[in-house]
Amino acid sequence: MRFDVRLVLIVTLAAAAASLVVFGLLLGSLAIGFRQQDESELNSRLLSYWAEWQYGGNEAVLESASNDIKEHGSRPFLFMLYDSDGVMAGGWVPGGWEGFNFDNPSLGMLHPGTYMTLRDESKSYSLLLTGAAMDDGSRLVLGLSTENREFLLRMYQSSYPSALAAIILAGIAVGVIASRRLLAPITRINHEIDRIIITGELSRRLERSGHGDQLDGLIERYNRLLDRVESLIAGMRETLDAVAHDLRTPLTRLRGYAELALSRAAADEYEEALGMVVEQTDQAGALLSSLMDIAEAEVGMLHLEPEACDLRELAAEICEMYQFIAEEKSQRLRLDAPSAVPLIGDAVRLRRILGNLVDNAVKYGPEGGAVDVRCRCGEPAAVIEVVDDGPGVPAEDVMRVFDRLYRGDRSRGSRGLGLGLSMVKALVEAHGGTVIAEREAGRGARFSVKLDNLSEK
Repeated sequence: MRFDVRLVLIVTLAAAAASLVVFGLLLGSLAIGFRQQDESELNSRLLSYWAEWQYGGNEAVLESASNDIKEHGSRPFLFMLYDSDGVMAGGWVPGGWEGFNFDNPSLGMLHPGTYMTLRDESKSYSLLLTGAAMDDGSRLVLGLSTENREFLLRMYQSSYPSALAAIILAGIAVGVIASRRLLAPITRINHEIDRIIITGELSRRLERSGHGDQLDGLIERYNRLLDRVESLIAGMRETLDAVAHDLRTPLTRLRGYAELALSRAAADEYEEALGMVVEQTDQAGALLSSLMDIAEAEVGMLHLEPEACDLRELAAEICEMYQFIAEEKSQRLRLDAPSAVPLIGDAVRLRRILGNLVDNAVKYGPEGGAVDVRCRCGEPAAVIEVVDDGPGVPAEDVMRVFDRLYRGDRSRGSRGLGLGLSMVKALVEAHGGTVIAEREAGRGARFSVKLDNLSEK
């Protein structure tokens, strides 16, 4: 069912249900109000006649009732006075009320504040009665007809179907108008989205109405989604271009060595060609494997094996591993970790984070420079800092240095896949941490990693 049809039905049903509730409440209120009015009138008459009896007995009551009947004949009322022997001393029963059972024994038990309803099957109304016992045993019974009250209630009830039909029609009209006004912006958004899908113009953005309502919030989120999609697609294109470029080199070498070996047809040439084929194949496989790991980490599918470990020990292992490489460039590789740094994490992936950062620092550091690796317990995160004496990260590259296959101008001539820092960022975020690139005052680049999942030990 279409949304606009559902909206019209919801508005109409809500209006009908609300009218039904209001009708029931008003009907109940009217019925209660009419009865309270009748009871108040009966109590007033009963009190007046009781006072007359106190001063003049039954004669005074009969005279007062006769005067009331003459003065208030527009609304007839029942009046019956019984003496102490239960014999009717006088009374007044309006015409048409003879069919009610006035011999009901319960009439003799009425007293001020209690009421009784008499019904006649041939009548569409009933009588509301009350009574009082005098000091000498006399009994007074008064009654009023509910005819006027029930007539008004029946008129109210009979008019409700017509009112309900009008409410339903009004609900349909309001629902149609409201659905068109409410759905008009959504229809416009759908048209704009269809245009973006058909034309592929991801640079287009939806315009906000400026009202600051939920629809503007939806448009703002959709525009941010388009920004993200455009960024991802641009990154994907750059990645594909870089992958194609980086794979072209080993594949070209593979073909060249293979053709060279085939042209010379010598055993030693075959061995050398096969060795180069293996090396270039490993390079291509490493590129694709790294890209797969980064992609899994970015979408939260990378399987980690967390365990209790000491970040200082892991850093010491990495520094020992890269010590020989640093010495070849006359670099000083120093570890600054005065105390243990307990951590819950994947030790293999943490070594890879440290290894990539140290490898990057040694690779781009100058001859005779220094590389410092610092590990400490922060509040509450574990902090890793790797500082070098290299050229640092240019301001224009800070936001892109962690992108896949991105290589700055100063690093294009060096060997590598351009995935080291991307791998660091992906693995750090997989551990729930953050990594940033900054410039160390008086030195080169500083890469800071913060990992929040500290061990309790």
